[in-house]
Amino acid sequence: MRKIDTLINQHSQHQHNMLGALTQQLQSHQLLQQLWAAACPEILSQLSTVGNLSNGQLTIFAHSAIVASKIKLSQANFLTQLQNLQQTKPAFRECKVTAISVKVQVKSHPKAIVQTPRKLSKQAAISLKKLAQDLGESALSEQLNSLASKI
Repeated sequence: MRKIDTLINQHSQHQHNMLGALTQQLQSHQLLQQLWAAACPEILSQLSTVGNLSNGQLTIFAHSAIVASKIKLSQANFLTQLQNLQQTKPAFRECKVTAISVKVQVKSHPKAIVQTPRKLSKQAAISLKKLAQDLGESALSEQLNSLASKI
């Protein structure tokens, strides 16, 4: 019984450690995203995502080649902004950015399904009207007449 309890406790501690590491990684990524959003124009921060920070190199994923080229053209300005934010804002001091790497990661959007309007043939409309007359005054006959009128 003690062996089972020991195994359960070890497994629980291992999961807790993994969850703590994952939480720390999430907080670091959010901090980097906030830093990037503060350093660049709002439209560019909405059209790009922070990848990671490794050895001082901040990786940015742009949603299109146009956004990537705009970031690359303004890279020197963004580096200056990032370094100023690191010095002035205490929250960003641990984010030491010395270079920016830009990669294109196109977001895919599912194609919208175009629904072609369905039309009844004349024969089907005539049959529906005839059935509606046979039914007399009822909710179903009103619906059949409405449907038959959509030719």
